[in-house]
Amino acid sequence: MKYMTAKHRFVPGALVLFERMAKDRTSYCLDILGKNIPVLPGVFSAKYFPDAMWFAKTIPPMVGNRSFLEIGTGTGMVALFVGQRGSKKIVTTDINPRAIRNARKTFDLYSLRIPVRVGNVFEPIRATEKFDVIFWNHPFHYATTEPKSMLLRAGFDYEYKDLRLFFEGARKHLNPKGEILLGTGNMARINEIKRIARENNYRWTLLKKSTIPPQAGCRAPRENRIYSFKSRSV
Repeated sequence: MKYMTAKHRFVPGALVLFERMAKDRTSYCLDILGKNIPVLPGVFSAKYFPDAMWFAKTIPPMVGNRSFLEIGTGTGMVALFVGQRGSKKIVTTDINPRAIRNARKTFDLYSLRIPVRVGNVFEPIRATEKFDVIFWNHPFHYATTEPKSMLLRAGFDYEYKDLRLFFEGARKHLNPKGEILLGTGNMARINEIKRIARENNYRWTLLKKSTIPPQAGCRAPRENRIYSFKSRSV
């Protein structure tokens, strides 16, 4: 598989972790910010990418009680903490059917009635549905070949095609003065992300960044980042 890009120094370590993740055959639970989060086999896991916990901690205060749509919810842990912080309207999606089951299990465990819908990006969202905040902890790595498994799609986006669909479709589902919160990092092609956003008439602000530990097989410094994207017409 060819995933080598200008950010190639991060790719070997990421592939090692995805290979380990793919070998899991039984469910387990992780302690995430004091909550037990179930993880089913075949679902992107903070066990292997613990920096995902940073988004679970950082995103909810940014959302507050605003309405919230999460693309690629995975285990559902970000939406869980958003719901527990006070958002009254939450919808989640994921392309991975196993993640759909996982997120529902997480929400049931904490008695949260959060819809979980299967489909790519905005496919499961009705045309009339709008939100104050749309969040995606997107697959950071720009892939030059299509990922071979659903699990790999959690980390590798072929030619950033899904990211393009995300920015193209988000405007239809944002309330006036709504915003996109994009979870990303210096492992991603940040300039490409900004170019796609610019083409879709968005301006951006870096809200927060944090240095995170080196990844397996790679000593290069890493950062998690959260960008806000808003329409230039607002």
